[in-house]
Amino acid sequence: MPNSNLTLIRVRGKRHKTSISAVEDVARKARIANRNKSCSSRPSKNPVKHKHSDKIRLRDGSRAKMVAGKRVSHLEALPVELIEKIFLHSLEFNFARASPAFGALLSRMRVFRILTFLAFYNDPRPDDGRSVAYISNFLRPLEYVPLGPNAQKALQAEVINCPWFNLSLLKQCHRDVFHVTLQNFVFGDSTCSFGLVLDNPDFDLLTKHLDKNPEDWGAYFKGKDRHGESCHLKIEVHRVGVMSNVLWAPDFLPMVVWTVPDEFFAEKPWTEDKFCLLHSLLLYAPHDFLLSAPNYLRPNTTIDISRDKIQGCIHHAITLENVRLLSMLLSWDERAHRYSSVLSPSTQNTQSPESYGTPGERYGIPGEHFVTATRQSEHPGLFQVLLRANAESIPYDDLEITSWAMRQGDRAFGDWLLNYMIDVPARRRDNSPLFSGGWATRFARHSEDFPDDPDCYIWWDAFEKYVEGHVAGLESQSEAYYTTATLCLLTDAVGYISTCL
Repeated sequence: MPNSNLTLIRVRGKRHKTSISAVEDVARKARIANRNKSCSSRPSKNPVKHKHSDKIRLRDGSRAKMVAGKRVSHLEALPVELIEKIFLHSLEFNFARASPAFGALLSRMRVFRILTFLAFYNDPRPDDGRSVAYISNFLRPLEYVPLGPNAQKALQAEVINCPWFNLSLLKQCHRDVFHVTLQNFVFGDSTCSFGLVLDNPDFDLLTKHLDKNPEDWGAYFKGKDRHGESCHLKIEVHRVGVMSNVLWAPDFLPMVVWTVPDEFFAEKPWTEDKFCLLHSLLLYAPHDFLLSAPNYLRPNTTIDISRDKIQGCIHHAITLENVRLLSMLLSWDERAHRYSSVLSPSTQNTQSPESYGTPGERYGIPGEHFVTATRQSEHPGLFQVLLRANAESIPYDDLEITSWAMRQGDRAFGDWLLNYMIDVPARRRDNSPLFSGGWATRFARHSEDFPDDPDCYIWWDAFEKYVEGHVAGLESQSEAYYTTATLCLLTDAVGYISTCL
């Protein structure tokens, strides 16, 4: 009989007994859930996207993508501005290569401009506090610290080897370093500056002039210094100078190239833009300054640009029949030979006498260049460009050159060349060159170049016309550079200026 103290509960449907298998299934699912919960702190094999880890907001509002699924390290999580300052102060390029996050954050044009500025700016007065403060403001957020020549050379090698470095960035750097030099040492109010004030029309002209392509710079502007004396400001592609009747001062050289690394020459292909970039880099190598400056102004470093690599570029320019580039490279090679012969023969010239001259000897070029020119063109102009560089380097007993001379359409030049090849051994022995200098000498003579030996007047007029049609504009740029006898490169030079003011 049922217990009357119990309350009856009506249950709809049938009541089923829970099977043992169902209980085991629930227990198994519980064990799996507990296992997943305990392993949640371990890295997952499948990528997990985090809301704040796939992108980092930059200061300008843009976002730099991170690698999805990877955790952000404590260093990567720092503010972008702080990461930039760490990189720019250390100048350690492996820092940017350490992770894709750093590469994304530091691949910004402003960072590239700062690096290029530090690599190529020639600071004439690194101990001037006002100058340092102005440059720090110009390079925000970086606090400017002047670099020594060797440190700057190492930075130049790193920058030139970077894939983002190009001719456009170098030209922008050219404008930046000239702007800083003008504001600090020409128009500024510090004791190291002229305190120059330009006439209003000339100031407007200067602003327009600096907006041009730097290769087209070349003008004079009138003004007065802080003492009220009339003076002239000259702006050229390589230098800044101030002239007056009462004050002499050396020119400023705002930009200097100490090295072009070998890796730059190894990259292929050699495009027109790359040749133009090499041209610009070589023009800023201060060979002439180091030859003419007194010892106390010479920096404790060397110019590390391989002449062997330049010879390869000369060969390539011959095969392209690029006379403009060829003449520029030959000019640089002659200046590099002068520098290596006088200052650092052990580090700058390792070639044999049969190659292109050794320290203390007369400048020469590889004889293979003449053979390449005869294979490349029947026109005598290309061959004559090499003769103007150094005629005595010609292989006087080469059969290819002899055959080329015999089939010349210009018989006057062909006959002259055959006779000259006979005279080459005697000219070498007697040190009686056809020209007293090469293309660097020609550029230094401006537009008044002339043959030093009357024997070559027979083909000189045709050669001048050929060069005029292929090297237009280059000689005017080189004139501004090669006439510089003394350049303000180091602290002592500007120190001399300040004592005169």
